[in-house]
Amino acid sequence: MQGDQEIRRRSGGMAACARAGLVLWALWGPGTAAGAERADSSLTLEASAGHGDALWSLLGDVGVGEATYLTLGYTGARPESGTAATHQLSVGVDHLAGDHWLVSGAVSVGLGKGSDTELTPEYPRLDIPGLTARTGYSSQSLQLGAAWDSAGFATWEYGLDAGLGVSRYPLRRQLLTIAGDTRSVRYAQEDILWAARPTLGGRLIWDARWELGLRGGFSFYSEDPLTAGQFTDAETATLEAQLESKVATRKLLARLRRRQLRDLGTAVTRRLEEVNAGTGFPSAPARFDVKPSLTWRLGPALRGQLSYAFTRYVPTQGVAHVVATRWTVRLGETVRMWASVALQRDVPEDGPAESSGLLTLGGEYTF
Repeated sequence: MQGDQEIRRRSGGMAACARAGLVLWALWGPGTAAGAERADSSLTLEASAGHGDALWSLLGDVGVGEATYLTLGYTGARPESGTAATHQLSVGVDHLAGDHWLVSGAVSVGLGKGSDTELTPEYPRLDIPGLTARTGYSSQSLQLGAAWDSAGFATWEYGLDAGLGVSRYPLRRQLLTIAGDTRSVRYAQEDILWAARPTLGGRLIWDARWELGLRGGFSFYSEDPLTAGQFTDAETATLEAQLESKVATRKLLARLRRRQLRDLGTAVTRRLEEVNAGTGFPSAPARFDVKPSLTWRLGPALRGQLSYAFTRYVPTQGVAHVVATRWTVRLGETVRMWASVALQRDVPEDGPAESSGLLTLGGEYTF
């Protein structure tokens, strides 16, 4: 298909599934350079930010043969200000099978994180400890994908891709007593949430200048992601009976629940590295999403894209609309830089709509 190697390899976004710079430099040495023919390697850095939202990623593609790439990487995200960041490490392999096929696979591990909400303060003079509620999670994921590209030089060319992601999320909740610098676990429980997300995509290219793309995915969960890992009604009732203010306790636990849902929205809805100014920051776990896009080349060094993403969250959580534009500039043969901006509007079923913006900046160096 007409176009550069980067477009062919990353059809559907499957190939960009791993990111870790330090490992990249350790691997790119005499051992990998020894082959007579080796694919290009690259290092990519990208950062997104909005009102209280932030995401950053570092990815490395190491050519280990004529048509095989080792992908390594790191991604971090903070879906809400005042919360701990989520960190994800991943490693994968992309292989170009002939002129038309790309197959890829990756495993990723999300490091454990937790969010604390103070239920009652500590009173040291009265020797009364404080009480804190903590919720947290980690993740382990497997991603598989395959893409087919017509790879010709005709006026009309096209490509298709499919992928499947399976993830495991241990969701934890705890009650901690706080006495000075000492924290004691008073209660602990863990639930396991499984999620599977198949995706399909396609693109149609005309005259090597215009590209029309369409991509979508559907998410399945082993149980309701709105309640998995949350304090149950029975646990909340027991907690309220031991505290003075039942209303305040319910408000604090509700805030903790909203915070965790936004965290899970980013982690469960799609892989972290797919969250950027083209997709927005999901505010809850998604049921399905669809994203059409139009890309045009204004010249050898400049490319623009306009896209729209629609996300239907799980029942009772509403929908989201994201309109975005992205511009990519090639600075010579080895450097690309891009910037994108998006406007997102979340429309919950039980509250007012919320609007936000997101800016993404990135660059890639190929060597």
